[in-house]
Amino acid sequence: MSELTAGRPGFRQGDRVDFVDIRVHDGLLIIEIGGAPDTAKVLSGLQAGYESGWIRTDMPTLVDVSDFHGKIDWSAIKRMSELAAWGGARVAYISPDRFFAFVIKAVSILFPRALHRLFSDRRSALLWLQAPQTH
Repeated sequence: MSELTAGRPGFRQGDRVDFVDIRVHDGLLIIEIGGAPDTAKVLSGLQAGYESGWIRTDMPTLVDVSDFHGKIDWSAIKRMSELAAWGGARVAYISPDRFFAFVIKAVSILFPRALHRLFSDRRSALLWLQAPQTH
């Protein structure tokens, strides 16, 4: 279920170990996935946010999967890409696992209008997301 957190729209499912947390802060879409939750929960959260208007398709996005160790449901990722015409923004992924770069390559095919980049820490990801875009 979607819930409000500190007066801000958001979506959280799971517990302290296996969870999906989606929220917007200062125009930045933040998606945190920890443990081994069902990837389809991310789809549910994005759909709830998009349909209720607190998620826009052109928002810069931070995806923190640094504590994720589950399986990726590619059919859910594909359905996310079909939910709306996502794009025109940057998507920063945080993962200490350099192998995740291969996952980003696959995801960028499904979301071709966005610019995707992998980071090992939150600070670097946020600096890149907040830097002026050059066209």
